[in-house]
Amino acid sequence: MKMKKLISGVALSLSILTAGTISAAQVTTQFMNQTYNEVKNWAGYTNPNVYYNRNVCGESNGITAYACNQNIQVGFSFLQQLENNYPLSSKYVFAHEWGHTIQFKYGIFSQVPYQELQADCVGGAFTYYAQNNLGYSGIFQSAQGLAYSFGDPTHGTGSQRAYYVRNGYNTRGNLVNCF
Repeated sequence: MKMKKLISGVALSLSILTAGTISAAQVTTQFMNQTYNEVKNWAGYTNPNVYYNRNVCGESNGITAYACNQNIQVGFSFLQQLENNYPLSSKYVFAHEWGHTIQFKYGIFSQVPYQELQADCVGGAFTYYAQNNLGYSGIFQSAQGLAYSFGDPTHGTGSQRAYYVRNGYNTRGNLVNCF
């Protein structure tokens, strides 16, 4: 099933995932360590500290996924909820947060929501790499659907977020083109 949205004059097709298309992963320490290594091998510009189920960035609304300086915190229950609705999306979310650590390390700061949209581009670039080099079929569609569903004033509209994920994917995995 396809759904079309108009984004800045460009038609965007979002694939709606149907049951059985891709299976949700169990978000465990092993799964996240694997994800860390996959993103690190692809995007070696930083080497952040990663904390599981711990609030190290001072985020007040629970342990979701957040980056501060060279730290990434991820909450397994948050990522599992995303996985259940958008399989493989936790890998995209992790790459998005990794994008923030690149911004912090190199002093790349933009106004809201462009800081987040740039990280969406990094996440999208990772989906190209993950789909074409790691064999994660459907990760791009899942990431794009998740980004579209999580629009807000600080992260950008759903249409903007999906657009930047697509831009990242269209870099053919070259995250430098997101900066």
